[in-house]
Amino acid sequence: MGRREDPAWAMGTVGLTAARERGDIRRKFQNSLTVTRSMIDRLGLEKELHGHMGCVNCLEWNRNGSILASASDDLHVILWDPYKHKQLCNVSTGHTGNIFSVKFISDDLIATCAADGSVRARAVTGSASMLECSCHCGRVKRLAVTPEKPHMVWSAGEDGLVLQHDLRAPHHCNTDSKNVLVNLLNHMGRYAEAKCLALNPRRPYQMAVGANDFYVRLYDIRMIKLARLQIEEEEEEVSHWGVTPVWSSSSARSI
Repeated sequence: MGRREDPAWAMGTVGLTAARERGDIRRKFQNSLTVTRSMIDRLGLEKELHGHMGCVNCLEWNRNGSILASASDDLHVILWDPYKHKQLCNVSTGHTGNIFSVKFISDDLIATCAADGSVRARAVTGSASMLECSCHCGRVKRLAVTPEKPHMVWSAGEDGLVLQHDLRAPHHCNTDSKNVLVNLLNHMGRYAEAKCLALNPRRPYQMAVGANDFYVRLYDIRMIKLARLQIEEEEEEVSHWGVTPVWSSSSARSI
């Protein structure tokens, strides 16, 4: 007489739990209860959101998860409703190079950085721009923001600099701009590139910076004075942006 097959419900969580209570415990019980067939069947692609005309390079949720921002090579940022799977707003950023990072300053304000070397902040509706900074002389790879300082934006660029942007003050890109927070050229030489940065959500004054070497550098930004950009002349008579550092190396440590 053949073995009677278990009903479908017996292979689910309820059936397996009941079997354990009866003493019918198998070696595979724990794994079966952790990963059930019904759970696997529920996993999968929920929805494809269509709207961009180029590669999507970065994504960002707002603080409560009600809005998803996507930024693309098409130079646009799209805000999505992740529950209704619909487009809320399509923002033309004004960038002329691929966008690498997007951050929410608030639900109606976003900051972006791109391959064109610029950092921008603007309202998601209307044409008002809060920041247009081109102080970096290379691609700008990442941004950081913190709700503790909603008027501040930090940017990491492949020119080896981390810049601090105060949205409350008007900005002009010139040698009077005192916005250099970290100068990796001092530590790594002329080929230094800042690749990423992040602020500690519990200690928003603690910044981590990643670069094109083997280290993660931690900074207490309370202990750093902003430096001023200046133009230096090389022997080949080619101008480039540089900085005059005024902060102590003791304010950073590598791990």
